[in-house]
Amino acid sequence: EERPRCLRHCRRSCRRNGLPGLPVLGLTWGRAAPQLLSLPPVDIVLGSDVFFDPKDFEDILATVYFLLEKNPHAQFWTTYQVRSADWSIEALLCKWKLKSLHIPLGSFGADRERLAGSSLPGRHTIEMMIISLARSGRA
Repeated sequence: EERPRCLRHCRRSCRRNGLPGLPVLGLTWGRAAPQLLSLPPVDIVLGSDVFFDPKDFEDILATVYFLLEKNPHAQFWTTYQVRSADWSIEALLCKWKLKSLHIPLGSFGADRERLAGSSLPGRHTIEMMIISLARSGRA
């Protein structure tokens, strides 16, 4: 929410992808800002490379939990670069009553180099998962 330039880029991306009316909302992990409290119902929350620094993992999952509690059938879809095999969110998922489903990139053709003109994933290990409420029966 403190990066208006990033939000402008997100809005521009939505317009260029034929989604001009899609709401773009900035947020700060771990903080329930007023605009987050008044968010209309959502089905999917997207998070690109949010699991970057372990000190932020709990704030991220607390915010995800808040959004999913408010929208019990929603899911949090995220991709992230594996930066250390020692980093895990499994204990935090249990703590916040969340579950995750690993999505193989090959299942939708995203496991190759130079995808959409980008050098990612290249030599990086990229993972995707869908997080949902543990009791919801989805993901």
